[in-house]
Formats: sequence, structure tokens, C-alpha cells
Amino acid sequence: MTRYIACVTGDPHPMQNDDPVEKARRQWVASGKPDESGFTVVVSMLRTYGLMIRELERALKPVGLTLSRYEVLLLLSFTKDARLPIMRLRDLLMIHGSSATYLVDKLVDAGWIERQADPTDRRVSIVQLTPAGRRQMEKGTTALVATGFGPVGDLSDTERRALAALLAAMRGAESPDIIGV
Repeated sequence: MTRYIACVTGDPHPMQNDDPVEKARRQWVASGKPDESGFTVVVSMLRTYGLMIRELERALKPVGLTLSRYEVLLLLSFTKDARLPIMRLRDLLMIHGSSATYLVDKLVDAGWIERQADPTDRRVSIVQLTPAGRRQMEKGTTALVATGFGPVGDLSDTERRALAALLAAMRGAESPDIIGV
């Protein structure tokens, strides 16, 4: 966390080492490109995202899930009746329609969700979480919690709350309730 604290306390470039983000930042500056801090944030977020995905996927693999499949099961579990139209699922996941269909097909094959026709519009497919899917989602949740949610586990509670607030601001959302005082 020393790097994090150095950044927060004002040292703009505390990572003078082999960090790929720092190397990219130095190259950006050396080439005379503008907005060093914006570039550094973007590259840092992309790199962190990749590392986080890799660790979360590694945690879910032993329970037979991928992060995408876990996310579908989790989203369905959050709804009132554990069901959503496939296109709403697509929108929530921010993926292409064919990717949503592929995910749904794999989860139906595993018996973790069921596909149903919408009684009011037969063009619409509804997917519903099955009891087996809920159990699988719980296994995935246990695996992720056990790892501390990947790289997030290395942050203190205060750092997590601050990061959540910054990310909410970037999304144009209000700070999540976890920010509290």
C-alpha cells in the first residue's frame, strides 16, 4: 500500500520501478503527448482490470464457473423473482446480444437457468434462475469472498470505500451506500 499512499499524499510518480503502467507513463511523457495524468489513469485502470479478471476467474474455476456465468447467476439472484428478459440481461452486462444468448445457452445446458417464453410477447425470452443455479452462484460467491475479491483484498476497508467513491464519480453515479461515515 506504500505506492497507494505515496500517490494519495502527493508524490505524483512513486512507482519508479518495473511497473508496466509507470513504463508506459514515462514513454508517454518522453514522446511529448498531453494529459499525462489522464493517460496514466486509463492505462492503470485497464491493467488493474485485466489483473482483477484473471484473479477472479482463477477463484471461480474450481467451482465450475467463469466470471461471466457467475455474473448472470448473480444478476438473476438480485431480481424479485429471479428472472429477466435476455435483452435486459444483455443491457445489464453491457454485452452484445449474441454474447448474452451464448451465456444463456451455456447456463441452460448446465441446468443453472431455464429459458421461458414471455406469455405477453412470444418474441421475448425470459431466463430464470433454477435452485441448482442459485447453489452454484452461492459457491461462486464463497470462492470470491475467500480471495478477498482478488486485488481488492489487498486494500483496507477505508481504501476500498475511497476507491468505490472515485469509481462511482467516474460513472456519474452517486457514491455507493458503503461509503458512509
